[in-house]
Amino acid sequence: MKYVPLLGLLFSLIIAPFESAAQLKQTTRIEIPTSSSAEEQFDVFSLGEAGALMVVRRNKFMSSRNEKWAFTKYDTDLKPVWTEEYRMDFRYIPVMSYQNPDYAYWLFAEPDTDHFLFLQLDLERGHIDVHKGNLLPNVNVHQFKVIGSKALVAGYYRNRPIVIVHSFFDHTTRVLPGLFERNMEINNVDINEVDGLINVITYAVRKRECVFAIKTYNYDGKLLKTTALKDPDNSLISGQIVPLNPEDSYLIGNYSIGCTPFSQGLYVTHIEDNIPEEPNFIEFSELQNFFNFMKPKRRQRVLDRIGKRESMGKENKFRYRLLVHNLIQMEDEIVLVAEVYYPNYKTNSPAMFNGLSRQYMRSLDGFRYTHAIICGFDRSGNFLWDNCITIKDLTSFELQEMVQLTPIEDYFLLAYPQDGSIHTEVIRRDKVVVEKEEYEIEGKTEDEKVLFNENATLAAWYGKYFLAYGVQRVSSSKSAVGPQREVFYVNKFTYNTEDIGKPKPVDEASTRKSTGLKR
Repeated sequence: MKYVPLLGLLFSLIIAPFESAAQLKQTTRIEIPTSSSAEEQFDVFSLGEAGALMVVRRNKFMSSRNEKWAFTKYDTDLKPVWTEEYRMDFRYIPVMSYQNPDYAYWLFAEPDTDHFLFLQLDLERGHIDVHKGNLLPNVNVHQFKVIGSKALVAGYYRNRPIVIVHSFFDHTTRVLPGLFERNMEINNVDINEVDGLINVITYAVRKRECVFAIKTYNYDGKLLKTTALKDPDNSLISGQIVPLNPEDSYLIGNYSIGCTPFSQGLYVTHIEDNIPEEPNFIEFSELQNFFNFMKPKRRQRVLDRIGKRESMGKENKFRYRLLVHNLIQMEDEIVLVAEVYYPNYKTNSPAMFNGLSRQYMRSLDGFRYTHAIICGFDRSGNFLWDNCITIKDLTSFELQEMVQLTPIEDYFLLAYPQDGSIHTEVIRRDKVVVEKEEYEIEGKTEDEKVLFNENATLAAWYGKYFLAYGVQRVSSSKSAVGPQREVFYVNKFTYNTEDIGKPKPVDEASTRKSTGLKR
């Protein structure tokens, strides 16, 4: 294992305090200079109160084809604890990662073969273990998880769903039974570490009927039971299991009308002894704050139209796409966060045929987010409250979770990154207690000017702390004429809730201007 002194060979570490009168404070920052002589990729993983893990991938030009992976663990003050390196065989490409409280895992595949490699990193000591196996060639992997000493690789093989189980202990590989069917999709693979159960949630269309099912397997991969959920009017789109005991659980997700990907609302259903109760469907129009992302006049028109349709006995039909996050399970409450988005398309230049006809091609040009909904349920599955945060002009080329939520005392802090800034909002269940604020991600000192931001990412860390990271080009002076440097940065942010509800200072405007915080 290579410890902290060797970090100087990789990068310089800069930690600088920040003073701010704002509620969101940039307290600590580390920087790693980027290299113009190597291909580099950076990533950061939250370890909660155990700290954070940084992964740096480097491949120097005109050198070995094997890529160097450097793993560095930091404590909650962003001080390095240990670092470890691994030279990855150039024949393998990274596919997906997975993390639990004790280990981080990476799945690698050798294209056009059945060769796979699993890298296991001990998050406490930094020790690396590598496991190799032969699975199936050309599997289109969608999910990767680990339970105990077994890896679960879920995806599609020859256009049919498949879940492969590979044992790190004896290097055996098996395929879970009952999944390799046409017209079936894998919605989610849920693992229950406590009871040693694997739940594969599937979605299938049979004879124009949408069937949502949970197939439960034991640790050895034996199919124990299949729980089918279907409704004559509504189709379940997604579902997450909230286990109460091995035979008793709740399923929470979103649903549509007919077999479409467009969400009509949320649902909760209780499953006991393999028998699901009738779902409680919660239409978007029943949520108190779902349409708050609209301007007031438009919102009122929509609500009036919904009320008119209901008075005439007509059914409401919505066309919203939802990206549902993993449920946040608290002691007495379950919180669901889902972002509403739609795909952006662009029309390419027309192709000419026979000098006359033209064919215009449409291609996907990222995803635009409109708002995120936040809903609370009690431990018995009863719907309690809802809220929403508006997301304005945010587009991502990859469909990924943007809004981060963290509980702080009796509040929930919502935050998302955009164009080198962090947008925040604080709610107390169904009430907004601090309206949206914007905070610029700054350099290490107040005298510097950030000239360029790339791939700013935000992660809820622990308690009232967030991590923001990405690539910036920074000038040493506000005039932008001084020396410049390009760095990968990690900033620690602290959100103080102590001043919520207190009168704001008279010179707040000048304070915001000097700290970079703006309405």
